[in-house]
Amino acid sequence: MQWQKYATELSAASHSSATAYARPLNVARIKTISGMVSRLGNGLRVLDVGCGDGVISEPISRMGNHVTSVDLPTIAILAHRRRVSSVVASDAEHLAFAANSFDVVLASEVVEHLWNPHSFFDEVYRVLRAKGHLIIETPEGRESLRYDDHKHYFTVERLKQMLGTRFNICEVKRLEPKLGAPTPTIILLLRKINELKETNSE
Repeated sequence: MQWQKYATELSAASHSSATAYARPLNVARIKTISGMVSRLGNGLRVLDVGCGDGVISEPISRMGNHVTSVDLPTIAILAHRRRVSSVVASDAEHLAFAANSFDVVLASEVVEHLWNPHSFFDEVYRVLRAKGHLIIETPEGRESLRYDDHKHYFTVERLKQMLGTRFNICEVKRLEPKLGAPTPTIILLLRKINELKETNSE
């Protein structure tokens, strides 16, 4: 349970401050992710991986969904201060949940920090129910490796290649650097493919 432990702990305070949440990028990403979940319905079982202090978990929960928020132990405790259904200390690359447990998995500013993103995607596929959805938010492009202790960079095409046999891309949103990040931010809504033959019928 060591993925980016120290970088996450050091950045938690600044990212969870009232000033940080007022930044245009954070306002835009919370609005975009909330909108994607809203269009999927309500009463959903949602897993928010890398939840921080629950700033995204809270509005998703207020929409009538059951949200389980996950982060490293020293970070997850912050989410208890917000109105979320459940807070669990866990490792993103080894999710402590049964298969087919969730309708939606959220991963906001997570995959670029992981030692092994492939393990995370394997775990997401496992815990999602049939035709469940994954929402990923991550900085776009190689330039994102230059800041915030990122280990990997992603583009829409790169994610499509990594996930194409297991997920269909339903929607892509791009938040431009002018909102506050050094690079564009991409937010993808993906739907789980349950069988290989499903790709031939859609």
